[in-house]
Amino acid sequence: MRSGPSKAVEAIVAVFLPPACREEVLGDLYEQYRSPLQYGWNALCTVPLVIVSRIRRTADPQVLLMQGFVLYLSFLGAAWFKDPALLGEQWGLMRLAIPAGMGLLAMILEDAYAKPGRRSALGLMRGPVLGLGFAVASQGVLRAGNTALDLPRLIWFYGCAMGLLLTSAIRMLFPPGMDQLQGANAPALWLKQAGGSGGNSRGLTPVAKGIAAVGAAVLLVLVAYQLWK
Repeated sequence: MRSGPSKAVEAIVAVFLPPACREEVLGDLYEQYRSPLQYGWNALCTVPLVIVSRIRRTADPQVLLMQGFVLYLSFLGAAWFKDPALLGEQWGLMRLAIPAGMGLLAMILEDAYAKPGRRSALGLMRGPVLGLGFAVASQGVLRAGNTALDLPRLIWFYGCAMGLLLTSAIRMLFPPGMDQLQGANAPALWLKQAGGSGGNSRGLTPVAKGIAAVGAAVLLVLVAYQLWK
């Protein structure tokens, strides 16, 4: 009877695997075990493919586009309010894209690693909160490296606050892909809701609510900023 991988090695590999497919992948790797070196190589080749596959199942391109847009808009608006001169600098717009991109990446990974099934409102906010952490961490790394690509503190603070509010509203209205029908040919949830049958107006309600929620959130942030001044 051949031996399998050590429990410690399996535990390390399990950390990097999304929970939804962890047991199946670990089982396959166990069945293919021949030696520690071969097991490590198989895991190194398999884990990235599993993560990408899980991202494809949980990520809705249309919703991601909305989230990326509102994240970038949040930092753009913060720069416009606090330091308009930044927008005219050579790398100003790219500097604003860095925290927005890191925040979006964090939400993609959080959805991929979340346990399958419907989540509570608090659970849906984990992605935006993690995105906020990634955005702040990216600014800390850039500042520590003296790259001149980091943003002034007030800009990323207001940008993170506004981005957290707007992305949370979007995720409440359009839950991540794990709560929807899966498959490459399955349309996005928000398109299904908006499509209806024969122009049914009820199908447009979720989209209208989403637009209203985003607009209200932006208005709330602008009012808060004016009061803060």
